Amino acid sequence: MEETTTTTTTVTSSTTVITCNTSYLLSVPGILKIAEVILGLLCWALIASVGGTAFSRPHQFVMFVAVTSWILTLITLVIYLSACHVHTCSGAPWSIIEFTFNAFWAFFYVIASCVSAAFTGSVPNLAAATAFAFFTSIAYVIHAIWSYKIWRGVLPWIRVSRDVTVSS
Repeated sequence: MEETTTTTTTVTSSTTVITCNTSYLLSVPGILKIAEVILGLLCWALIASVGGTAFSRPHQFVMFVAVTSWILTLITLVIYLSACHVHTCSGAPWSIIEFTFNAFWAFFYVIASCVSAAFTGSVPNLAAATAFAFFTSIAYVIHAIWSYKIWRGVLPWIRVSRDVTVSS
């Protein structure tokens, strides 16, 4: 009696779909994030335009806060636009992450705004940078409050996960 061996090979493939979630740009968190990016860019660009002795150590702190928060906010904007938070990190508590992120930068921007206001002097670019630092801190405070309400479920008409539907 002859034995026959049958081997079955199953190939499974997985594709990652990167979409452009443009509806995020029209939501309140998206508009706030765009405002934070634009206002933060204006803040650090105005500080960077000052040279010489007017650029003091306190303004280095303001510059650090402005540039770091701008880069990280830009990264989170790209994450939400590309829907990577849904496809790759769907198990992460994004509402808590978003609230913590915004509250953290609101806190540091308020401090940076006060420091900038205390050390501005009569330099017009630093005065403008101080104004934009205050505007940016207001945007982060509003975004933190909005994110907190989403996290706690106070805004029931907003889906916490910000799911993106992908049709095959």
